[in-house]
Amino acid sequence: MKAIENMINGSLIMKLMKAHKYKLSLIVLTIFLSINLKAQDPHFSQFFSSPTYYNPAYTGLSLGLKVRLHARKLWMNLPGENYLTNFSMDIADRNIPGAGGIGVLFNQTSEGLGYIKTTTTGILPAVRIPLSQSAIIQVGAMAGFVRKEVNFDGNLIFADQLDPRWGYIGPSSIGKPADNYVVYPDFSFGSIFQFEGNNVVGTLGAAVHHLMEPNQSFFNLEAPLARKYVGHFDLIIDIDEYEGYYNRKKSFKLNPGVIFQQQAEMTNFNLGMNIYMSHLYLGIWFRNDVLEYSEFADLIFLAGINIGFTENSRMKLLYSHDMAISTNNNFAGPSHEISLILEFDSLKFFKQSEIIKNVKSRNFSPIECSPF
Repeated sequence: MKAIENMINGSLIMKLMKAHKYKLSLIVLTIFLSINLKAQDPHFSQFFSSPTYYNPAYTGLSLGLKVRLHARKLWMNLPGENYLTNFSMDIADRNIPGAGGIGVLFNQTSEGLGYIKTTTTGILPAVRIPLSQSAIIQVGAMAGFVRKEVNFDGNLIFADQLDPRWGYIGPSSIGKPADNYVVYPDFSFGSIFQFEGNNVVGTLGAAVHHLMEPNQSFFNLEAPLARKYVGHFDLIIDIDEYEGYYNRKKSFKLNPGVIFQQQAEMTNFNLGMNIYMSHLYLGIWFRNDVLEYSEFADLIFLAGINIGFTENSRMKLLYSHDMAISTNNNFAGPSHEISLILEFDSLKFFKQSEIIKNVKSRNFSPIECSPF
């Protein structure tokens, strides 16, 4: 069943070990670990820079058009093409009653030595429910297609080709499938509650990914992709002094937050804070699988810049560096991540309707927080 899928993933690890000429004892250990290997969605350290990847309810959460490009290179001490890229674009338009926004998402991963590639393309609609002048609920979904492909001609070494005593022992019993790729639909759903008061904006959200647990097997067997559950919470604490809305004497914001993910038996969480001051971003985050300080696996440092084009448009450029602080995984080396974000607050599709004018005249409009 899943053993064949695990052997494919295990073969990639063997390839990495062979490339580095590790000792046989390490190869044997890797064989043992590959038996229980489980699939998990890749993740970003800057999860706040690709919010619709984690929760489709972020689509159109704040006014205007958002364009995001995000890239992550993993494990610099290991050979291969371990990377993750994400492109998303969404637009909000409150002139459509009940509309939160609409967006698109394109995501691609490359694993091992580039032998496994996964591409996701999706569309993201969202609906906005105003509760009061300072609180809203927004729900969103993603409907997309995933293409996962394996290069079976890339000199893969499977687990059944390695012996603890003799090493490489010959051809594998695993035959090539009819196709080297599989395509399947994928669906996600999420919701967000956002509130504002006393110069603080809070966002609480949850999402479920892979709702139908699609089958990702290359061999017409059962290899379902487990559902992923995401929960997140953050605050934007504004310590600005204002002269009107855009004429600020100074700009200083704090953005503490946490995100938790669970997929099958695997869990992951990020906890930390970003600081924004004088167009510059600084941040520090912890990431690991358990809620114990002594077991934190990664320490993440972030720096970036916010360049304003006009009062209603800007560009953000952010870089983060993952440093392993656990002895269990520091051999893999650091990971690098960069994101480019373009925001155009005044861009919209439709003219203001009479319904929206009447709603605003009653002083009952959803909050529109300024972006962090």
